[in-house]
Amino acid sequence: MPKTPASPIKSPEFREISPGVHIYIGGGGQTNFGLILTGDKPVIIDSDMRVRKHFLKYMRGVTRKNAGLVLNTHHNFDHTSDNGYHVRRGAVTVGAGLIRQEMERELRRGSWAAALDKSGFHLGHLAPGLDFDPPMLTFDDRLEVRYGGRLFQLIRIGHCHTRGDSVIWMPEEKILFSGDLIANRSHTATGQADLENWRRELPRLKKFPALRFIPGHGALPTRGSKIVDENITYFKNLRRRVAAALKKESSPQKAAALVQMPECKGWTRPHNLAANALNMAKHLKKVG
Repeated sequence: MPKTPASPIKSPEFREISPGVHIYIGGGGQTNFGLILTGDKPVIIDSDMRVRKHFLKYMRGVTRKNAGLVLNTHHNFDHTSDNGYHVRRGAVTVGAGLIRQEMERELRRGSWAAALDKSGFHLGHLAPGLDFDPPMLTFDDRLEVRYGGRLFQLIRIGHCHTRGDSVIWMPEEKILFSGDLIANRSHTATGQADLENWRRELPRLKKFPALRFIPGHGALPTRGSKIVDENITYFKNLRRRVAAALKKESSPQKAAALVQMPECKGWTRPHNLAANALNMAKHLKKVG
């Protein structure tokens, strides 16, 4: 865990990290995406309608082809909401069956955007242009796809950040797209999380011999698995400090208010820290 303040990028940018493998890095800790050129059509990893204009502007600068595949790491709006745009242009969307189930569950609560409004995202105004498009091709635990000369392995990790969390592993390039299983110096979101399983599963990511880990949020990390260790340390520190706070205050709300993580000064999405402390406090009270 770094002791110096992070210096996150303030506006979106693209980086080509390997021949034909482009990463969209969301400014201020917003969502990251992948754009992979192949011998056929390009492959997109995750999508968000709110950044469509910027994403497509760059995409059209490197290829005139529409996407052939859109791979989803999990169901959240900022990772799947532009699936429909690409489907209308011929793409096939792919993701774990639980991603589809979670998207359908949220839709049953009303319109997807309206449901997100209730969760604090305030996206109801986007409803007229929102196509609900969960993955067309689904899998339970693992799916291997050879497309345009590239190999993609989609592997479900389990309920961590969300119920359908998956990674997308490119073994030939040694690049792992983690979705929101990891973030780089950006406070993650735990509102739908299984915190205990997340803590257990993070070390599993280090078993991938990845040269580059692509986090769901935050700047592009340095090479190697240090980013995984930083996320493991984040949850370890959060758990330890919340446990200490609960010894002073039995109420999860009051205990969470005591939690501070000064080593994370300068991280993006700082508003998530209070919610993460509260969710951890409720979890620890539950497990006793």
